[in-house]
Amino acid sequence: KDKPFFVYLPHSMPHIPLYVPDEIRDPDPKNAYINTIEHIDAEVGRLMDKVRELGLSKNTYVIYTTDNGPWLPFKHHGGSAGPLRDGKGSTFEGGQRVPCVMWAPGRIPAGSECHELMGTIDLLPTIAALTGTPLPAARKIDGLDASALLTGKAKSPRKEFLYYTSRGDIQGLRQGKWKLLVKKKQKRRKAPAPEVLLFDLLADMGEKDNLAGANPEIVK
Repeated sequence: KDKPFFVYLPHSMPHIPLYVPDEIRDPDPKNAYINTIEHIDAEVGRLMDKVRELGLSKNTYVIYTTDNGPWLPFKHHGGSAGPLRDGKGSTFEGGQRVPCVMWAPGRIPAGSECHELMGTIDLLPTIAALTGTPLPAARKIDGLDASALLTGKAKSPRKEFLYYTSRGDIQGLRQGKWKLLVKKKQKRRKAPAPEVLLFDLLADMGEKDNLAGANPEIVK
């Protein structure tokens, strides 16, 4: 507590198989994932209490987020994407867009919401900027410094987002409100034409209305 510190704490128990302590376990399988997330919330609460107890709340950033959407095939053991389409392993928003809560009293306005675009890939340069730490010049850093975004005084430096499949192939691009997906189908004797999908994420976050046919110039 007397020196600058960085803690990376990846809770592993919301991943199949789920784990919680016996004394708080809900035996109803339909509550399995809910039970696990509630337990993680309680453990994060203990950490937050300690940060306050040690008088570090005015000089600490807490960033709470996740790496991908819910594992839908496991149903009540895999979570829910709410209004978003699909889940983990997908390039639809349910697989890629995740919750993120940030806390820094006196720095991040309490109760504020941000609708700007940011990725976890941006956390490295953002944290470096917040702490005044220079990044290694010999390394190419793919993330962008979004530190000014946290105060609500600036727009995001990120103007686009690339959607990769679980195999590492690029399948889509988002620029502003527009999201384009080009899904190549399974090759047989002759590869069929790829499926082209275009969504207006501001009007249709659930990606239900394919606007590719009506907007060929935007697709191009």
